[in-house]
Formats: sequence, structure tokens, C-alpha cells
Amino acid sequence: MRTTLDLDDRVLAAARSIARAQRTSLGKAVSELALKGLGTGGAGAGTSQVFVDVEYSPFPVIVAPPDHVVTDELVAAHRDD
Repeated sequence: MRTTLDLDDRVLAAARSIARAQRTSLGKAVSELALKGLGTGGAGAGTSQVFVDVEYSPFPVIVAPPDHVVTDELVAAHRDD
């Protein structure tokens, strides 16, 4: 279905990043993000992290649930990834 959406810049950046990474359309990436938000599906449903290459940042941004705690040990374990 075709429609016009007014997306937040961060949502658009995330959708573009997902579309590039999965080599799919922007519309499918937006749909996947919406389904993840609803908790009803999408390719990454059930995962605790979503990796998003945000255009305005030179580094990947990791979006995690609000109650997720990042410890020094966790950072050290993933420092060289």
C-alpha cells in the first residue's frame, strides 16, 4: 500500500540504514521498524539490540531497551568488535 508519512529524522536515518544493510526498499525497512515497535514481528523481532548506522554520526549507534545497563565489563568485552 502506498501512503505519505512524516517521519522523524532519526527514524528515517534508521530506516535508510536498515534498507541499505538488508538491500531492501525504504518502505519495507519502515514497515519492519513499525512491526518491531509493535512487538509483532519483523526480521529482528525478539533481539535485544538494533544496530543503526545513523548518517549524522561517524560511529554506529546501538539502540537498546531503556532498562538495559551498559557496564564497563560489557564495553571491554566488545571494544575490539
